[in-house]
Amino acid sequence: MKRIVCLAFAVLMLTVLFVREVSAQAGPVTDILTFQVITGPDAKLAAMTATPPTADVWPSLSVPMDLWSSLLEEKNGGFTRTGDLAILDSIGCLITQGLGFHTGSIVYNIRADQSYRRPEVTYWPLKDVEFRHALFHSFDHLPIIESIFGYTATPVRSLVPPAQSKNYNPAIRAHPFNQGDPFTSPPGEHSSVGILKAAGYTFVDADSSGDVTDSDYWKCPDSSPLPKMEILTPALASEPASNALVAMFIEDLAKVGLAATEANYNRGFAQVTIGFNACIAGAYNGADFDAYIVCYGVDRTPDQLYPLLHSSQDSLTYSGRKNAAGIDDTAIDALCETVKFSLDWNDVEVAAKEVQDMLYSPDLPNADNFALAYMCLYSRIYFNAYDPNLACIIARSPGYGADNKWTFLSVYWAAEPRMVDTNTQVIWMLDEAPATFNSLNASTKYEWEILAQVYDGLTNVNPYNHHDIPWLASDWTITPTATGMEIDITLQDGVTWHDGYPFTPEDVEFCLEFLRDYHVPRYAETWEALDDVVVTGANSVKIITTKASSDLFYDYASLAAILPPQIWDRVWPSDQAVLAYDPASFAYGTDMAPGYSSGPTPPPTNLFGTGAWIFQFYNGVTLSGDLRANRAYFLTVQQVNSLKEDMFYEVGDYNRDGIIDVRDITFVSFAFGSMIGDPNYDPGADFNRDGIISMRDLRTVAFHLGWQRCYP
Repeated sequence: MKRIVCLAFAVLMLTVLFVREVSAQAGPVTDILTFQVITGPDAKLAAMTATPPTADVWPSLSVPMDLWSSLLEEKNGGFTRTGDLAILDSIGCLITQGLGFHTGSIVYNIRADQSYRRPEVTYWPLKDVEFRHALFHSFDHLPIIESIFGYTATPVRSLVPPAQSKNYNPAIRAHPFNQGDPFTSPPGEHSSVGILKAAGYTFVDADSSGDVTDSDYWKCPDSSPLPKMEILTPALASEPASNALVAMFIEDLAKVGLAATEANYNRGFAQVTIGFNACIAGAYNGADFDAYIVCYGVDRTPDQLYPLLHSSQDSLTYSGRKNAAGIDDTAIDALCETVKFSLDWNDVEVAAKEVQDMLYSPDLPNADNFALAYMCLYSRIYFNAYDPNLACIIARSPGYGADNKWTFLSVYWAAEPRMVDTNTQVIWMLDEAPATFNSLNASTKYEWEILAQVYDGLTNVNPYNHHDIPWLASDWTITPTATGMEIDITLQDGVTWHDGYPFTPEDVEFCLEFLRDYHVPRYAETWEALDDVVVTGANSVKIITTKASSDLFYDYASLAAILPPQIWDRVWPSDQAVLAYDPASFAYGTDMAPGYSSGPTPPPTNLFGTGAWIFQFYNGVTLSGDLRANRAYFLTVQQVNSLKEDMFYEVGDYNRDGIIDVRDITFVSFAFGSMIGDPNYDPGADFNRDGIISMRDLRTVAFHLGWQRCYP
């Protein structure tokens, strides 16, 4: 018995020593983070259920926290079959879920003049709001979304997803499924056919059968037959949800003669499969498309409306920008400018909701310029699955899901660790291979899932309530001016780039002015408002802008440390050369910027930042890549854990025990109704720091009841 007790004590002491050692180490708990591309739900399920598993995390398509400046595109939002979730649950995987910062749409090219790409077309029906109106009534929204996604997605009619709760407009006009009958529906009937007839379109019963057949089609108001219009879609094998959704839409269009067939000489809509990156490149570099399906990963604010809708972001006029639809309307521009360039969150909310309403209102004045250009389809509910032996998942992060920066920092093996020599490893699945590792040109979630771990922003986000917290910046002040705003920033002490160079105010100046000076399209809405960046001290910098906006502040904060000068500080021959550069393909030290020598802690490649993870490689053959923990990170594991405790306290964890339960309500109740100076006033129960323990504090606890700081 003594021997057993002694052995148990020895194990306990080793565990204590290990915990102390890990707590004191800098950076993430895990040593190696491997990203493995595995396409299709069958292959993903097989990887998670193999013996032993060949992957540890099946993430949905959450947007990585803290590094966000413009839209991160996705394909179909991480399609997850409900049956797969049941299987993963049965083997003990942790399944997390939550509304996502995500929205999916079919985008229509609404430019009246298509001569730049289709000179043979005499009349372009997609420029006509009534034609698009008819299409909306041909999409059987609820049954299609439910049949494909089940409970893993929710139908939406907005580019603002429900997770952006304050700015989401639930009262957007519905256009319910009602196709009508080409032979019996009168003009003006509120159906697809009635709308088309009232707008001057004519149905042609080509075979005089009295029924809708493959040979039938419609004529435009100028009497020309409908042109063939392609809806670009990912292949079925790689993206079954997007492919199936468009296929079902085409089937419904065929019922009223709007589908292209050989028999009607391709007069109507056809589904065409294409690689996702090729589709995005065509849409954003010259608007070369008829229609395509795409999902957008967004963030906690609705500033995605500006790049998607503002006329200055037209991708035909300005290659690389995101207004692929071709929306050009002064009223929409003004509202989007309020959303993007305002310091008043109430004004932002009002403008965002009005934009959402206008996008679905075909009868508004001048509506043929923009309304119904986006057929919004669904928003993902993020379901992530984690190996049963993984611990410390930050799952309660509304909008972001569990696939967030805090999880990457905290996750570790509680048992049966996956090891590479003496290093712990976690394998994270990706849906598709990254197309580029150039942070100035990367536009999809598949690149940023990796890049966001390499870079840090000046600020970060409390995952539980979305409040700002200091990160690379220890403090900041935003001051409105007559011409815009000034942002005074103080940087943290002791932050270094991965190669050992100190991170300085001069680096912030370099990064932001580089974007402006080389006209980087992806960040146009950010650098267009940048006037100057001035180093004001050994650890401080001032950003001067021509517009005032909280969103602009977040943009600058997220972009201030993505370009280490020791690599990028050179004279580039052109703006295009900047976008073509691949930092991951150069071994560190072989392509330093002029005047710079190698740093004291050389990373493997020129792709590096200040973040918690250091990029090692990406293998285009095996479709996998490694990141290693940054053991020179400015935060230790214990400091990260302390931050999580403080952040979780803010949402009602009074006693800081990691779970919000009836005990927390009890503590707040004891102090209820008291204010500063009262004998029973308890500052720990005053979550909103307003000096009184009120219903707001009780609601904070009640709303988050049952939440845990980490899972499981």
